[in-house]
Amino acid sequence: MDIGVSIGPYVGRIGELPERFSFVELALGEGERPLSAVDPDRVAGDLAAGGFEAVVHLPYRQPLATPVERIDTATREYLAEVLETAAAFGTTTAVAHPRARGSGHDHLVDRMRKLHDRGAAQDITVCFETTGYAGGPSLERVGEAAASAGAAVCLDVGYAYLEAGAGGIESFLGSYGDLVEHLHVHGARQRGDTHIPVGSGDVTYDSLGPVLHEAAPATATMEVFTDDIGHLTDSVERFDAIYGPTGEGSAAPGQ
Repeated sequence: MDIGVSIGPYVGRIGELPERFSFVELALGEGERPLSAVDPDRVAGDLAAGGFEAVVHLPYRQPLATPVERIDTATREYLAEVLETAAAFGTTTAVAHPRARGSGHDHLVDRMRKLHDRGAAQDITVCFETTGYAGGPSLERVGEAAASAGAAVCLDVGYAYLEAGAGGIESFLGSYGDLVEHLHVHGARQRGDTHIPVGSGDVTYDSLGPVLHEAAPATATMEVFTDDIGHLTDSVERFDAIYGPTGEGSAAPGQ
């Protein structure tokens, strides 16, 4: 598995990252890095200088499915622009939130399928993220919808743990593990803290390592919201230690 790191919209941080990471996950579009502020050639050069590949997180504030088809069409057109920009600096994976509003839930699978197709046209795999804890569809619903849409899944391990516990993650992977192509990895606490360093919260990564390994996603992003390089590299080392075939290593909560 290739392990990368999220830097949000802060493309200037690419040059600060250690070689320990295989790729950088960037947040592009509305509310993140505006497309007008992205120079694909410069981003490509910065990535190449660090030896990094790229993953892109699509904007998530606008629901993918609403009761109004014209809104959904405009959203897809905008996301297609984001995907085109991402493709220009070599992105092959993008993360999207499968959000819906009102009766738009009835059209969610169709909207996911169409976004998947837009990504495929740019040779980008769009992975729909499990964000039930943060107000998105439940784990089961994301799995069902992605399967129906012929799409891939980004399993956010921290959110999934807070939503359904280790048992819920294992059950989800048992049903939809073949769809999981990307992970978001971060520590989390039941009191509500998320995106903290791996091992500093309640998520039982030590026991989850083997089941995540069995699902064999291609990539995992350390989605730890800090610019402290030490916390980032410590998180990837802790996760890497428990991801082996036997799950041996040290990443127990609080250690």
